[in-house]
Amino acid sequence: MKKSLKKRILMLMFIFVITLNTISIIMNYRNFIHVTRQASLSTANTVAETCSLIIDGDSLEKYIQSGLRDNEYYVTWNKLIDYRNTNSDIVKLSVIWFDSEYGNYIFDTDLSLSGAFLGDKIPLDAKQEERRSELTEGNELISITYADRIEIYRPVLSSYNIPMGYVIVGIDTLTAEKEQLFYLLQLVLVSFTLTLVATFFFVTIINKTIVSPINTLSAAVGSYVDTMNENSADSPLSHLSIHTGDEIEQLFHSIRKMESDILNSSNNLAVAMWNSQHDSMTQLYNKRYLNECTPAFTAKDSIGIIYFDVDNLKKMNDTCGHEEGDEIIQKTARFIQKYQTDERVGFRMGGDEFMMVVPDTSNESMKTLVDTMKADPDTHLCCPEHEIQCRIAIGYAYADGNIDLDTLIKAADADMYLDKKSHR
Repeated sequence: MKKSLKKRILMLMFIFVITLNTISIIMNYRNFIHVTRQASLSTANTVAETCSLIIDGDSLEKYIQSGLRDNEYYVTWNKLIDYRNTNSDIVKLSVIWFDSEYGNYIFDTDLSLSGAFLGDKIPLDAKQEERRSELTEGNELISITYADRIEIYRPVLSSYNIPMGYVIVGIDTLTAEKEQLFYLLQLVLVSFTLTLVATFFFVTIINKTIVSPINTLSAAVGSYVDTMNENSADSPLSHLSIHTGDEIEQLFHSIRKMESDILNSSNNLAVAMWNSQHDSMTQLYNKRYLNECTPAFTAKDSIGIIYFDVDNLKKMNDTCGHEEGDEIIQKTARFIQKYQTDERVGFRMGGDEFMMVVPDTSNESMKTLVDTMKADPDTHLCCPEHEIQCRIAIGYAYADGNIDLDTLIKAADADMYLDKKSHR
């Protein structure tokens, strides 16, 4: 009877541990796959966005039409090659424009025999054929998943916002899949090894050295999600200490390491997301984030747009160097940040152009705010004795009901040019 009870206890514990471990493995493995995939997409997006800043869209039109490579072409090409070489996960980095039948290479960083050159054509593969119309139009950010990689297609636009082609970034997924399988094997091996070992111990030893620690660890893991949902600064695992000297302690440290890895991956993802939405020089939001916010802005009852431009910045760059030019850009950003509030949002549109969105306002309030900005002595960005004077030109536009943000931005831009001309 006693022996039978022991077997029953061992069997129940064996079933319980297997069930618990299986659920834990599935949940953690799915979370790990999700995090690694998001990290790959984030990396591809960041690389594509960075490369699109390197490439001059107006020059692409010249290369497409002439098929000739000049010094500027080689400079850009070398920058792309260097950028690809800095990240081993990048398996493809090209610039291609698509017609109705082919993809036409402009830049390709593959220097092997299978690489392409300016003007080389490639037929569309099956996945590209499914997105043919989008690729031909060249307006949308596209993501295509292959068996061994994820490819991000980011449009490159000319200064007139005409699509000139795509920056295509391919991120290796095979390595991540191998890591996922290895991670799964580790979880399975550790979990089931503990289960098999536990079956060979007496019930009293199991209760003291295995059942109790597992129950403690199980309680901490079980309350983990609830504690995190309550925004607690500490996880249950941080207050847990297990020193059994066996596989359970190894499991505990593996789970702690897994927790650390997940938190680190989440932090890295948050940093990458922040970088993708902000201008690195000024810390203002960038044009990409403006596009994300456009639906929310157009849903407002009223909205005001203030547009900023820096007079003589090119002359400052050419005469005094880009370091002083960069300081002028940063001063302009600080000027805009001075007038930012929780409601007013500043953006760097590119180069020396900035914008502020003021939702739920009135035309009178907008005029008062703009007049205050124009009267601010900080609009003069250089000391009086400086050989070149840079000034912030300011214009605005206002609309209530049926808001078209693009039209409003153009109107604010036009008003800014009137301010610029009035000071020349």
